[in-house]
Order: sequence, then structure tokens, then C-alpha cells
Amino acid sequence: MRRPTHPLTGGVTPADETGVTRRPTLPATTPPPAEVFAVDTRGAQIVWRPRAGRHVELVLDGQVVAEGPADAVTAVDVAGLAPGRGHRLDLHVDGRPSSTLEVPPLPRLSGEPRVRVATISDLHLGEEGFGLVREMSERRPPGGRRHPLRCALAAVEEARAWGADILVVKGDITHEGRPDEWDQFDEVLDAAAGIPVVAVPGNHDTVGKRHSVDAAAALQSRGLFPDPVQVVDLAGVRVVAVDTTVPGHGYGTIAHHLDELVAAVDVDVPVLVFTHHHLQTTPVPWFWPLGIDRRDGLGVLDSLVAVNPDLVVSCGHTHRNRARRHGTALVTEVGATKDHPGVWAGYEVHPDGLRQSVRRVARPDCLAWTERTRRAVGGIWGRWSPGTLADRCVTHRRLRLPARVAEVSAVPVAS
Repeated sequence: MRRPTHPLTGGVTPADETGVTRRPTLPATTPPPAEVFAVDTRGAQIVWRPRAGRHVELVLDGQVVAEGPADAVTAVDVAGLAPGRGHRLDLHVDGRPSSTLEVPPLPRLSGEPRVRVATISDLHLGEEGFGLVREMSERRPPGGRRHPLRCALAAVEEARAWGADILVVKGDITHEGRPDEWDQFDEVLDAAAGIPVVAVPGNHDTVGKRHSVDAAAALQSRGLFPDPVQVVDLAGVRVVAVDTTVPGHGYGTIAHHLDELVAAVDVDVPVLVFTHHHLQTTPVPWFWPLGIDRRDGLGVLDSLVAVNPDLVVSCGHTHRNRARRHGTALVTEVGATKDHPGVWAGYEVHPDGLRQSVRRVARPDCLAWTERTRRAVGGIWGRWSPGTLADRCVTHRRLRLPARVAEVSAVPVAS
């Protein structure tokens, strides 16, 4: 598969039969009929798209593992994939082979997950549409719930079914911080009842408009956000959530929390750090929205990695999915629940590492909306926001292994 060379246009320059390059065009907005969207320890999430009047089957090793009508975009889970090796899934339409999907192998991690951490971000409860120029909206929201609340509730329900031990909400909970928007957040918290919730505000929560309420007070009244830097210890991992907002502004900052963060990550287990704003990598920002200035964010990141090399930083704010390495640290951005592709992320913690898997919110009425929003910004949003499979599903192997785990890891494992 040709890999795009430019994140906005896809970098594909069409050529005619003579090989003479023509002027670049806008990116194609027609998505593939089916794709592997997520891979984790248990299997893969496959998304297929409408072909009116057709029936779709996914076939693994000659056995049908999922099927259904192809009259709407559909996300299904395929379980039972052997760890440590790739798989081929054949897509059959109306009983005939149509295409083949390659499910790449994930690095092996030892044992079963000790804990599962789920995260959602950029809920924007109260928002009524999506888009920059020609805003998309729903005339008749299914069940009377608009897409931000509907997608957030579905994401929480799916995370619970996945086995989440804790839910982290990474900001932009509301769209403008209005009291009625915070009331909608109560429904999200009710859906998460029974599992701990950690939350930090985002710039939309601290926008400071006349009708907005104080985000810290709104969270604290719900038993959340006791401190700007929150620490939760779980089996084999520490979760740290940090407030990066600057009230009244869209950009973020983190350096003023440096001492607290260094103390928080100074432990002998991996640390998951959750922020709302992303860490900019260039001196001059080259895309919107603004995040944490490079001099601010990367200096803090260097200090944290020096204390704990087993660091994973998960951000929101950009509404896109990306992953990169900074020294030994894994730094990711996870997209919004409510616009394309419409996702939540899960982190499985094993004795010798941890794995991020970003999954689409699979509820049909949510998929119908998030698939529609891929056409925003002239179709560029559908190419920009999802990232690649390697951006969404990525593994961090522990560098500082406990002695017992290090001994087990030294023993060769048969394929």
C-alpha cells in the first residue's frame, strides 16, 4: 500500500499513462470498502462500508468470523487471532471474494493484562454541528440525543464492556462550559458508574464566556479534579492526569507543573501521563489548534524521561490519532469521540510492557454520524484525522523490568 507523504493532501500526485505528472488534486474522499482499524491482544476491529443490498462476510482460515448486511457502515470485532503473528482476513460480498485485509502482528507481551485503562477526550457536549465552512448538523438526532452525548455514552459503554478498570477524561468535556452542558456530563458519569473516573478540563471548558461556569468548580462538585496533577496507582502502572489549560485561551502549558510531575513519575513502574493539549514538536506551529509550546513541553518531557524511561504520554485536543517516540517515551494523540473517526482508547498493561489500541465507537447511530463527518473541510478531514494503524495501535516494551519478569523475558518463546 502506498504510504501518504503529506499529512494534509496525502502526497499522491496522479500521473497519466505516459508517466507525466499532472497537477495535484484534492485527496480522494471515497474510503476503502473495508479496513483494519484497530488491533489489540484479543483480536482486531474491522470496519466495512455500505454497498446497498449486499451481504458481507469476514473469513479467517476458511471460517466465517463476522457477517452482516452492508447497508450501513459497520464496525465488528474479530476475536481469536493468535498473538505474535499476522493474519489474513478475506472479505466476501454476496458469497464471492471481494478483497483481502492484512492484520499485522503485534509484539508479544508476557502474561495477561494486569489492568486496563480507558480514555476519552474532546466530547464537546452541547455542540450542535461540525465543520469549518459548511457545518454539518443532525435535524432529528436519534433518541433526541445529539451526537456529542450519544457518542460519549457509547464510548463509555464500550470501554466498560472491554473491561476498563479506570476511565480518564482528557478535557473539552463541554463545548462552551454552560451549566446545561455540564448536566449532560452527569449522564456520562452515570454510564461509568462502578469504575473510577479521573478528569481534567480542556480549553473549551475554561473558555470563560459570559454564560460559562468555572470548570474546576463544576468538576469538583462531581467529586472530580481535586488537584491540577492527579495520581492514581494501579496494578503495575501509575496514572497521572495533568491540567494543561490556560483560562480564556486555546493553547496550553505544562512547565509550571514540572516539580509535581517529576515527583509523580519517579516510581519503578511504567507511568501513563494524560493531558488535554498536545506537545508541539516544531518551533513554529504548522497546524491548528495550538497546543503546548515546544520549549515548554519538550523540556518537561526530557525531564520526565530522565526520571522514568517507561513513560507513555496520551494527549487530546487535536481530534486526530498520531504516535511518535521521544527518546524512550511513547507520545500519542487520541482523536475525539464525536467526529471522524470517532474513537476511544484502551491501554492494556502487561508485566513487560503496555499497549495502546484506539477503537472506533461502534454503535450504529454513532458510526453513521462520524462517517458523515469525514467529508468536512472538503474531504481533507477524512484523510487527516484517523492517522495510520501504527498511530492508533502501538506497544511500549518496559526498559526497567522487575527482576522476576526480566528472567522470564530472557527465556526464548516458541512461535
